[in-house]
Amino acid sequence: MKKYKLIHLNVVENLLSFLDECLDTALMNGTDEAENRELIHFCEWGIKELANAKDGILSEGIKDKDLQNKMDKRWDKIDEKFFDWKLPPNMNDKEFEKMLNQFDAFLRGWEKEYNKKHPDKPAPDRQEFNPPHIEDVAEYMSLDEIKDYLLEDEELTEEEAFEMYYEERERRKRVKEEKSALSYDELLKKAGIYNPKKN
Repeated sequence: MKKYKLIHLNVVENLLSFLDECLDTALMNGTDEAENRELIHFCEWGIKELANAKDGILSEGIKDKDLQNKMDKRWDKIDEKFFDWKLPPNMNDKEFEKMLNQFDAFLRGWEKEYNKKHPDKPAPDRQEFNPPHIEDVAEYMSLDEIKDYLLEDEELTEEEAFEMYYEERERRKRVKEEKSALSYDELLKKAGIYNPKKN
């Protein structure tokens, strides 16, 4: 069983910014020293872990403790009922989406019937999950992850997805070239040429 710590999205964003700055500094200092290479690997790992972490929403909770205990027991029963249920490992994305849609349709049908019978105490409204825009998360994803993300976006045509992927790939090339460019003093030092001593 895995254990998790939940941290606020603002903390995650600040950590990503910090790791990104550390990574930039380490890359500018070069990969000649072992310490720099370790820092680069750690920053890349940390950014990937944070960017790929699961999203979660903490609800406000129920102020009535008896009602909260009742709800907790119900969730425990759900866990007990489905504790040994697992997804088939070779299920493809289309089948998985179909299963989710069928389950969602079942729940919505149940909610509709429940609300008809209990108009004074309807089921709580569901919160819609809106995934972040590609521009907000692209810098923390690999090009392969960006490609998958864009291809899964149903609002984009294949041409639009390709254009966005191509733009991001070219942007990364430019950034890499800028980072690998040497200053005048660095170029002289690398070539073994030293500035004449000033009088």
